[in-house]
Amino acid sequence: MKFLQWLHRWTGLILLIQLVLWTVSGLYFALVDHHGMKGHQYFNMQQPEALNRAQLANLSPSWWDDLSGVTKVQSYTTQGLPRVEVHHQDGVRYLDGRDGSQWQTSQDFAQHIAQASYSGPGTLTRVTPIERTRELHNWRGQGFRIDFDDDLNTRVYVDRTSGTVIDHRNTPWVVADWMFRLHFIDYTGGRNFNNLVAIAFAVMTLWFALSGFILLVKLLNSGEMRFTLRRAALTANVGEQQFKFTDKAHKTVLQVLQQNDIAVESGCGGGGTCGFCAVKAAPDTPITVSDRAELSESQLNEGYRLACQHSIETLHKVEVPETEARKYSLQLKESRFITPMLRELRFVVTEGEVSYAAGQYMQFLIPAGAGQSRPSDIPERFATEWHAIAATNFKHDAVRRSYSMATAAGGDELVFTVRYQPQTAGAPAPGVGSAYLCNLKPGETLIAEGPFGDFQRLEGAERKLCFIGGGAGMAPLRALIQEELKSHQPRPMQFFYGARNRGELLYTDEFVELDNANKLRFTPVLSEPRQACQWGDAEGFVHEIAQAWLEQQNVSEYDFYICGPPRMLAATLAMLKALNVDSTRVRYDDFGN
Repeated sequence: MKFLQWLHRWTGLILLIQLVLWTVSGLYFALVDHHGMKGHQYFNMQQPEALNRAQLANLSPSWWDDLSGVTKVQSYTTQGLPRVEVHHQDGVRYLDGRDGSQWQTSQDFAQHIAQASYSGPGTLTRVTPIERTRELHNWRGQGFRIDFDDDLNTRVYVDRTSGTVIDHRNTPWVVADWMFRLHFIDYTGGRNFNNLVAIAFAVMTLWFALSGFILLVKLLNSGEMRFTLRRAALTANVGEQQFKFTDKAHKTVLQVLQQNDIAVESGCGGGGTCGFCAVKAAPDTPITVSDRAELSESQLNEGYRLACQHSIETLHKVEVPETEARKYSLQLKESRFITPMLRELRFVVTEGEVSYAAGQYMQFLIPAGAGQSRPSDIPERFATEWHAIAATNFKHDAVRRSYSMATAAGGDELVFTVRYQPQTAGAPAPGVGSAYLCNLKPGETLIAEGPFGDFQRLEGAERKLCFIGGGAGMAPLRALIQEELKSHQPRPMQFFYGARNRGELLYTDEFVELDNANKLRFTPVLSEPRQACQWGDAEGFVHEIAQAWLEQQNVSEYDFYICGPPRMLAATLAMLKALNVDSTRVRYDDFGN
């Protein structure tokens, strides 16, 4: 058993090394152009010039006394000299077109041929007669190697028998040749996957899979795996209550808590970027990269860790912060596309009332296997894509998706904006959550949990407000603006909102009306405008337009609220940091990727 484990580990190491070699060589092929890999940077390729009629008339007719076995005759000029190729059943003969004798390429003439094919900056340095070389696979005969002293160490190979250039070689070609050898596992240079080394590697891979299966069977029979599963029992303290349950060790603490109806805040869906799902564990619990990025040093020292970044095998007992969030049954009242890719959903709560602050969000519980059909009113441009996905593509476990309220509290509806996530390359289907929500019909119900989130207004400050957003980040920013407008004395507000084009701008009429009424300053920013900019439009990236404006302002007079796609959010935060904006006056909502 120990020998089998030892051999399995070392086989895995060898396979890993080859996988790294495949990755490196594959990346090389993706980055380097095909022309560079062939070594033809200074190759002046010339088509052979056929003899004209006058030259053909000079050929001696005595050459053609015996035409038996001849299949083709071609005539060319090589550096001004006539050359005849006679193809017959035994191969090809090369004749001198002046007298019909066997063609011979002298060393001096080979230099002229090489220089005619060379277009680089170097000069000829050396001519070497050769009969074979590793740089020309499957070539053997009489020839010359002509070296040039350029930056690529170009080498031109000329065949003596035919008087033709066989190929060019240089240093980039040598690098490419070794990349091919590593990728094909063929160190002969033959570019052949069916070589002995590749076959041995395939056998080794098969052995690795079989030995892994044997070790797994032995592990199950030994009881070690059963011990691991029992050891992974998790106890969660919620207030004064205790819940104890056992699950598969690869599940994260967040997944297990949610599956057992223990409310835990999570804005990024388990991506480790929002920092909301912090739970308290033992102080000696290992710290992940995401833990260190999202939690303070004092939190880490107290034992707080992100529930989405730890499995229940490593965290056996955690304290979950108390929350007022609970589950609600929501009934869809209205659903409509407000841009080609973004849908507005209006819900009513079937029982009770959701008390929330602007900027907070709800977690929608998407049932298992949902989302396979398309809405009848989806734009026709998406119909083909939606029809293309089979119902089997939606065989998934129940999942959660987070969406911010798009209006301030106080109304009789909960409004959300949902971006339809189309099917991307390599994905089996479009986004599970968005496909399900965009497919809901008025009258249908779903379960949502919340509210969650601390993306709320800074109270008690007299500073002006600057909102910077993009895409679906409009929802919480709109709610925050509406909440501010309801206050006794609304503060001055500046709103920069980015989209690719005017067709993707949200609630434009609403904010233009507010701008005209001098209730806020609205600046839509288009990164890929399809037509000339219209009222108030700016062209570029939203954080760049905001930066240009802020450079003319006293930034200490503003509080900042930011929400949008991850790249836009990161760029905006970096921009504010470069402007020396106090981080305590910056609130942002990170809804992950």
